[in-house]
Amino acid sequence: MSKNLPYWFIREGDKLIQCSKADFDKAICECKSVKYRTYANKRAEQIAEALEASRMKLLNDPQTATKFRQVLTNPKNVVQVQIIDVDDPEFWNKESRQQKYQTALKEK
Repeated sequence: MSKNLPYWFIREGDKLIQCSKADFDKAICECKSVKYRTYANKRAEQIAEALEASRMKLLNDPQTATKFRQVLTNPKNVVQVQIIDVDDPEFWNKESRQQKYQTALKEK
């Protein structure tokens, strides 16, 4: 069974240029448009594309606040896409184990 390796791309016009992870992170910090391949499914990839389009729109707006711009140019905030299905019991079991919920349960 072959494991899919991640692919990082920098957009230049209509072209996608494959690059290393370091170059990808640098491009994000420089407010360039990027594309990441190897999401879990097509739905996650489509959502990531929509998020990237809105990220670029906000970065091109000169009135975007500096702190918000810093969040949009942080590589950790750009690639991670999580789709939550309300009916997914596995997600809710994992989520309920988080510390913030355990503290709330102990207070009751």
